Amino acid sequence: MALLSCAVVRPALIITHLPDREVGIVRESLRAGGCDVIERNPGDPQPLPAAAEIAGIVTLGGRQSATRVQDHPFLAAEVELLESALDQGIPVLGMCLGAQLLAVAAGGRVSYSGGMNAGWPEMTLLPTAGDDPLFGAFPERLPVLKWHEDIIELPPRATELATTPGPGAALFRVGESAWGSQAHLELTAPMLIEGWTVDPGDIAEIEGAGHPIEDFRAASRNHLVAQVAAAQPMFTAFARLATSCPSSK
Repeated sequence: MALLSCAVVRPALIITHLPDREVGIVRESLRAGGCDVIERNPGDPQPLPAAAEIAGIVTLGGRQSATRVQDHPFLAAEVELLESALDQGIPVLGMCLGAQLLAVAAGGRVSYSGGMNAGWPEMTLLPTAGDDPLFGAFPERLPVLKWHEDIIELPPRATELATTPGPGAALFRVGESAWGSQAHLELTAPMLIEGWTVDPGDIAEIEGAGHPIEDFRAASRNHLVAQVAAAQPMFTAFARLATSCPSSK
């Protein structure tokens, strides 16, 4: 009697860098696309998995700086993982710090902008995004949440997909299977309004960037509806791409 064999679908990895470990809409969106999910954070005792053990990587924002990767053992290990994922064609999607670390892994450069860049600038898609499997269905213009000090210079193999006012690359693709967004497309209203904008230090950053905190919260309540509506199917499309990738089996 012949034995039946079946492929084991590898899980997607979500990397968080903040102590709150919040992932916004990412976990539910990946599961909607058919991905099992594992998560890692610098506070975990477990190391990051090897690239060959996972179907894809979604790496989110944090307080650490991609300009000082070697000062943070977790970030150094993460960049090595992203380099391996790029080499093996394993899908990667980075948000803010995650996008900056992807840029570093792909041979790009991240630098300090000189101050805090925070607010809801309008992101404008470029013609290069028209047939992109993740962002091709995004609105042509969409206010997005940006909150960062470091800025990305595009890696050599990167394609710019969208722009926002202000310094640094906003949205890019590396090769055919890795994407970086300087905007926080993972956010939910509770995560931002009841979490990040309650901490006194976060309030000081927002107001230091020129936004009275109540005005910023009101703008966030207004703009998050459209951002979430665009981002949820994008994360789900990423999951489907990851599970269909030959390296995920």
